Amino acid sequence: MSSVSSLATFKPPRTTLVLAAVVAYGLLCAFMAGPAVPGAELFLLLAAWIVGMAVLLMQGDAPARFSGSGLTVVKALWLNLGVVASSLFVPPGPRVLLLTVTLFGVLYVALHASRRQVGQVTVVTWVAYLAGSLMLTPAGDSAQLAENHSLLAFTLMLLGTFFMASEVTALRSAFERRRQRLDAAMQKLADLAMRDDLTGIYNRRHVMEVLGRHKALADRGHVGFTLCYCDLDHFKRINDRFGHQRGDDVLREFAVLAEQAVRSVDFVARLGGEEFLLVLVDADREEAGRVAARLSARTRRLQLDAGHPEYRLTVSVGLAEFRPGESVEDVIKRADQALYRAKSAGRDLVVTA
Repeated sequence: MSSVSSLATFKPPRTTLVLAAVVAYGLLCAFMAGPAVPGAELFLLLAAWIVGMAVLLMQGDAPARFSGSGLTVVKALWLNLGVVASSLFVPPGPRVLLLTVTLFGVLYVALHASRRQVGQVTVVTWVAYLAGSLMLTPAGDSAQLAENHSLLAFTLMLLGTFFMASEVTALRSAFERRRQRLDAAMQKLADLAMRDDLTGIYNRRHVMEVLGRHKALADRGHVGFTLCYCDLDHFKRINDRFGHQRGDDVLREFAVLAEQAVRSVDFVARLGGEEFLLVLVDADREEAGRVAARLSARTRRLQLDAGHPEYRLTVSVGLAEFRPGESVEDVIKRADQALYRAKSAGRDLVVTA
């Protein structure tokens, strides 16, 4: 199963180019090593390195055994350690040319990981070369001066690349933060476009879009829906008696009660003023009636003012189940007519169209 997953994330053009570059490096290393170097050891090292590089390149961006940018660091370290190990077979003079390949590993980490990880790859690469250089030239060896020159040149190259990579990482982080702020702003604009300013629930525009989508699904044989058209009774008296601020609070409190009365798949919207619409997905009239009755009971328990317990809020509800083929406007009209009958019959009632 893991091999199938690896092949699914395999990117032939990029992977082929990188592997071709790695193979070309191996051939160049073998050519520059010359006949004096034991060929079997070098070719065995290069073969293992190239195979390991191919396996890493075929992995996905973040397999389960790696977290975050861990795979990026592993790829860079495998590349750099392979370059360092194979370059030790080459004389000190031309070796510096081969070691420039490790700079690509450092820059690769800078494009995908944090500055701390860039530093880790840089330090590990330098320590690996230092250890190999010390093993090649014991103290007092006549070739130590050339090795020291190579080590100094490599150190300077790594330092320069690290500082450049750090700037790249800082720029990438700044762009990422800016992108996140932009995404947050866009999400806020999207919420403002579909949310009611006062209550925070969906507005009329968005619920009409929702109804259009569910009508299309219902017309094709999918689940239907039932509307609960709600209107708070004598809401003007609340504003006159307790003030508009308390009236706004009541609207917000009712919106919370409405959202608590429905399921997560349903929609609650404020149409304007004290009118609300509940869209109950895959619910018939009986189930919608139970939801409306539950909402009505909770509304009656809502206390308007602690000093005047005799004042209670009630809601009238008109129900209408969608009929396949009818328009959204028609089902809303039937729910509105049922609401009118509830108002006419004395309010605080649930009437089904």
